[in-house]
Amino acid sequence: MDFLLLNQYCVPDMAPTGQVMFDLARVLSARGHRVRVLCSRRSYDGEHTYPACEELAGVTIERIPAFGFGRRSLLGKLLDYASFYFLLALRLLFARPKPDLILALTTPPYVGLLAKVVGWLRRIPHAHWVMDLYPGVMVAHGMLRSESVLCRVLSMLTRWELRGSCVTLALGPDMADRLAAYSGLPVPWVPLWGDGSLKPWPEGKPNRLRQERGWDDRALVLMYSGNMGLGHRFGEFLEAARELRGEPSVHWVFAGGGKRRGEIEAAVTADPTLPVTLLPYAPLERLQEHLSSADVLLASLEPSWQGCMVPSKLQGIFAVGKPVIFVGAADNSLAQWIEESGGGWVVSPDDLPGLQAAVTAARDPKERQRRGHVARQYAGKHFDLQTNCTRIAKMLADVLTPE
Repeated sequence: MDFLLLNQYCVPDMAPTGQVMFDLARVLSARGHRVRVLCSRRSYDGEHTYPACEELAGVTIERIPAFGFGRRSLLGKLLDYASFYFLLALRLLFARPKPDLILALTTPPYVGLLAKVVGWLRRIPHAHWVMDLYPGVMVAHGMLRSESVLCRVLSMLTRWELRGSCVTLALGPDMADRLAAYSGLPVPWVPLWGDGSLKPWPEGKPNRLRQERGWDDRALVLMYSGNMGLGHRFGEFLEAARELRGEPSVHWVFAGGGKRRGEIEAAVTADPTLPVTLLPYAPLERLQEHLSSADVLLASLEPSWQGCMVPSKLQGIFAVGKPVIFVGAADNSLAQWIEESGGGWVVSPDDLPGLQAAVTAARDPKERQRRGHVARQYAGKHFDLQTNCTRIAKMLADVLTPE
């Protein structure tokens, strides 16, 4: 079968959506399908230009010469999107050979509309793999009011985009529930996966990164790692750090960047005695060592973003066999996976006593080891790249070859 995958970014670009799309493309190719990707020649940050066409791991990647202003401004991002939409539409209309199925991701927003329109014109089935749910993301972001006319119009577009899709795929159960309201049908979900190279740090081997950072082996290191985006919460962690400032054996670490990093920087500036360390993103080649340098990882999700996105932090945390303290509603995907696995603690938003209790429990090395062990087992079963990509590949192939 001939599959055509649509997303603004693809490897070797750093964009996570491009990475997971290519993982699926490789598995589809390994199963004997012809796979092509249509994406932009410009990188996620706008600083690089990739070849117009190349073949990687049996996957043909065709890149469109759209604008590449990057993420520095909203106007630049919109111009990138507009140029990509226009040139992608032309490429889709005349794509040869004619694909058996078009699978659209959600970067840029509503790119699935092109898959549907071109699919209708050329009689090609279309499918949707939803990474971010619009317009919910825009409402949670504060760009739109849920009761506005524009929000209602965009909701109608989402509904029209998804109706008639041969497959609409979510990343978790909470997203599947929200998508079902648009598609009119039950929506399957498959979790994303972690980096296959991530494994627990070898027992007895010193962690040089922990030593370089000056963290004593007897200290409790609580670390948030990755994107500090608008969909995440940090207030509870900062308040707990204030309450526990008299205990030098507890380190609160925030490594990464994003729109809410400034919130943490401002808190540290306002209160220099706060036991908080700020670090940049970890180099990919030291990611295993970086995650393993902490005793417990931190994660969070704003309730307003629930079901609009499913952060993939848990996959990497569990892969290295570390427990997690998660702040967010109990009925979102991450909370359900943590409770199901036993690999961490779930704390409700604004529940400072609950967070302090989780930190107290995390002081016990045996408890951390037990939770980290079951977390690693859960990752191997539920967040495996080959297993989950094979599930998606089979789902796509089955709609083209019904029994």
